[in-house]
Amino acid sequence: MNRYLQSWDVHNVFSIGASAFPQGLGYNPTGTVAALAYWSARAIREQYLKNPGPLVQA
Repeated sequence: MNRYLQSWDVHNVFSIGASAFPQGLGYNPTGTVAALAYWSARAIREQYLKNPGPLVQA
């Protein structure tokens, strides 16, 4: 996944949620998950819908 939680292989797949973390955290990550979801949703709305494709160029 890239920084917008978008799949590298399939550009129209976004993985929103705690599955983006590489390991389990020792505390409740609700605020972090909400911030990542907001970040991704904003990028989808402002960038992806205008020009569908990878949000980060490799």
